[in-house]
Amino acid sequence: MTNGTLLSRIMRMLLTLFGVMTFTFFLGRLTGDPVLLMLPQTASQEDIERVRVELGLNQPLPLQYVSYLAQMAQGDFGESINYGRPALDVVMERVPATLELGLPALILSVLIGIPLGVIAAQHRDKPFDRFVMSVSMAGQSLPAFFVGILLVLFFGVRLGWLPTFGRDNASSLILPTMTLLISPLAVIIRLTRSSMLEVLNETYIRTAQAKGLSQWRVIYLHALKNSLIPVITIVGLQVATILSGSAIIETVFAWPGIGALAVQSIGTRDFPIIQTVVLITAASFAIVNTAVDFVYVMVDPRIRA
Repeated sequence: MTNGTLLSRIMRMLLTLFGVMTFTFFLGRLTGDPVLLMLPQTASQEDIERVRVELGLNQPLPLQYVSYLAQMAQGDFGESINYGRPALDVVMERVPATLELGLPALILSVLIGIPLGVIAAQHRDKPFDRFVMSVSMAGQSLPAFFVGILLVLFFGVRLGWLPTFGRDNASSLILPTMTLLISPLAVIIRLTRSSMLEVLNETYIRTAQAKGLSQWRVIYLHALKNSLIPVITIVGLQVATILSGSAIIETVFAWPGIGALAVQSIGTRDFPIIQTVVLITAASFAIVNTAVDFVYVMVDPRIRA
């Protein structure tokens, strides 16, 4: 990847983040007045107007937007309406909990999904392949919140083996990670299998088999590397899926991450928190996509992004 291409990618990433900031700002204001949620129903009109002035919500929307952009240009994400603290500090305190949940799910989905996809391709249309494909199709079809509730009822309520909510110890991580893992695991299995089947039909693979190379050498040294390009793409996309999906999982399991914080902040119209969470998520997605382009070149040097 040349310096010009890298600069172009960075510029596109910044434009994307600017678009996300603008969209989130105006969409949030369409949901209503947060002051009405902050104050009791018996609050007088004078109290409501006073709080609006304190928060800057009495200004016209274009002026609020310009003020917001000026703050962002200085690295100021605003002050949380609910917590009375800098929004960035509140969000960053929750990031470790989300990463604690998302990273194991992503790593396990790759470590389990790719080998299962390869083995399923090797045993195409045999019982193992049909079983893996059936299970992965079910995992991809079931909503995450439904799977989470089933796991809670079975392992937490019926068997009593695992805690069903909170972040008290390592065992608290098992059920939410399993829930978050299922969908990306199913996608990676199915894509690895289809990509492997396509590569196994290539002429150079048949030539390698005709030369008498072992099946292990043909599969893992020749076919697997060339079948990883679409898998790398989907793994990059799964990062965003895990981050966005964690909002539901964290709510189901009362996990104190940025997903649960975002859901709570949407309910109370805490605009600075919502904007910060969306911006951090979008930035993570953009960075991962750029990193995926680098990995393409490493896996297949013929690609010059």
